[in-house]
Amino acid sequence: MAERSLNASNMSISVATSVSQKDRSMFMSPTSIGSLGSPSAAAMTSPEMDLHWDAQTIRNELHTASIVLSQRCLKLAAKWATEQLLGLPYDSTTTTGATSNPKMEEDSNSHSNNSLIKEALQEMDPFVLHAKSLMELGEYMHAAAMLSRPNQIVTTMAAPLPELSSYGIFLRAYALFMAGERRKEEDYVELQSDAQKHSFVRNPYLSQLCQELNEAYQKQKLDAFGLYVYGMVLKEAQAARLPLKADDPPAHQILMESVLQFPCNWSAWLDLAAVSLKNSQVEQSLEQRLLPELGGHYMYHFFCAHLMSAHQAHEDALVLYDRLMEPQQGSPLFQSPYLVSQLGVQHYHLRQFGPARGCFQQLHAKDPFRMEDLDVYSNVLYVEEDRVVLSQLAHTAVKVDKYRPETCCIVGNYYSLKQMRQKAVVYFQRALKLDKHYMSAWTLMGHEYVELKNTAAAMEAYRRAVELAPHDYRAWYGLGQTYEFLNMPLYALYYYRKAVTLRPFDARMWCAMGLCFLALNRTSDAIRCYERAINQGDAEGIATQKLAALYRQQGDNEKAAQCYMRHLELRYLITNPHAQAPGSNNHDLSLDSIVQEVVMEAPEAEAMLYLANYHKQHGEYNTAALFCSRLLEYPGPEKEEAKAYLRELRSRKNHAQQNQQPARRMHTRSKGPPIPAWPMDEDDNEKKDSSFEFSP
Repeated sequence: MAERSLNASNMSISVATSVSQKDRSMFMSPTSIGSLGSPSAAAMTSPEMDLHWDAQTIRNELHTASIVLSQRCLKLAAKWATEQLLGLPYDSTTTTGATSNPKMEEDSNSHSNNSLIKEALQEMDPFVLHAKSLMELGEYMHAAAMLSRPNQIVTTMAAPLPELSSYGIFLRAYALFMAGERRKEEDYVELQSDAQKHSFVRNPYLSQLCQELNEAYQKQKLDAFGLYVYGMVLKEAQAARLPLKADDPPAHQILMESVLQFPCNWSAWLDLAAVSLKNSQVEQSLEQRLLPELGGHYMYHFFCAHLMSAHQAHEDALVLYDRLMEPQQGSPLFQSPYLVSQLGVQHYHLRQFGPARGCFQQLHAKDPFRMEDLDVYSNVLYVEEDRVVLSQLAHTAVKVDKYRPETCCIVGNYYSLKQMRQKAVVYFQRALKLDKHYMSAWTLMGHEYVELKNTAAAMEAYRRAVELAPHDYRAWYGLGQTYEFLNMPLYALYYYRKAVTLRPFDARMWCAMGLCFLALNRTSDAIRCYERAINQGDAEGIATQKLAALYRQQGDNEKAAQCYMRHLELRYLITNPHAQAPGSNNHDLSLDSIVQEVVMEAPEAEAMLYLANYHKQHGEYNTAALFCSRLLEYPGPEKEEAKAYLRELRSRKNHAQQNQQPARRMHTRSKGPPIPAWPMDEDDNEKKDSSFEFSP
């Protein structure tokens, strides 16, 4: 889940100052997943690939897949498939609820194992039917026992019945796995102390399932869904550090076999992505195995977009999501709620809060009962400080589903925006009681503990988030902030380096590292960090202000002036977003506009005072007077210095005019307009109409 977004202006000076606007946003092109996740930069999909996706064919395939997935109690995957159906172009010739032609269904899915469809529609063994009913009721142990040999000991599960069909093997293994997951959650809740909860609680049936499914795999008794459960069990066994047999294949290999047989199982794709994120070399294997057979399949493109987002390549994920929405026969192909929400998530992580808000508003207006990713929407509202809409969203979420992790995070964000930190922590803790793997809640709770000056609890929350999602930079960044708050810059630098490795294109990461280097008296390293931040688009003007101060210390007045001017331009663009980018010749970025309309705060006052002195030293009196006149509106010591500069400038200007026009000396003194209203000479005018450009 996405986090709320950092306000870089707080980060720019010190973490010791308030971080109330902390990061609430702090997570490849189709051709570059390998470049981030593995040493190889090989393409997993090709943007030049000629794709021919027919809406009717996809509709038939997803319709069939939803039936098969529901038959196997894979509820989340079935829900995902039906949600994509909602986004396909409407065909007036298709009757809602009508049964598709079986021959068309078989032709529409060349990758799927058609025996799965036939088996799902055939009469099943009564034991299998009863086990399926028990699965739907959540009686997992009972369901597994129905497909196992007789056993009077309820603490263990007997071996599976002989001659079970592939469906029966899957259903029993899935039921036993879910029973073990429930037991694991119950054991975790019963642990008393935090130290005990840090101990690893395992699924008690993992070893048994690994052995039984390996035997079935060797005998080729597993269909696509049996392979999915086997891959899921291997993934969990690896995470639990269980010893595996030498003949146990890697989890990603089994999951790839599953999606090759049945591509429309979204749950298998998600597990495959989770495995590849933990091992960068797996992505090369995915590309080599999946691209030749599934490179043109829409499910593979959904998977690549999901993987890009996990790798922080949000711009490239947007490209691929847009590709899935490309018009086919005059109308967009996919416009499902899932796809719209993912567009909003990617815009949010790119700090494009306007488009992100538009996506979530559109989605929430059409389906106010959909809760997925609404916590990201609340993060957007938090960053924009829209308390009214955030309050409405919180009330709606509570009415729809009060005890849901997303709802608790939305309410927690609302209380955090109202500066009610303790209540916010309570709701984030409630979210974690509902789902202890909810990484967003851990990170947000860490933010609140930092605000409450409870650094020990903050570090613990951030570390739990790092354990859950080591590829997410937000928790690493939070740990760096916490250690910086404790005045431990060397420790903070370690965690900031982790964050900048995961998100090298984020200027805020480089600014944070620059602060640590300054605290360690490593000025040259700090300068390099701030220069890198400027190259990465320091929209807040943090790096320019810091870099200017460092150049001043080194006596490089020219670069310092350029940085200060760039800082003023960037701050001007925040309140005037429709102006052109810095360095342009657009009249909206004239010196007059920047000086008169920029919002004056301490960094801007410092910049203007320095630029006034700089232009005074270079004989550009009118430009210097322009900066001084703006400082007269600022209540601070800079105002008195600006008055002194204006007196000096007036004296120098009058002296220059006396030397140039002795006959008009008295007239000029008595009638001439005051600085800065004097007519500017040609050289000064050129200076005034141009903007400084800075490229370190």
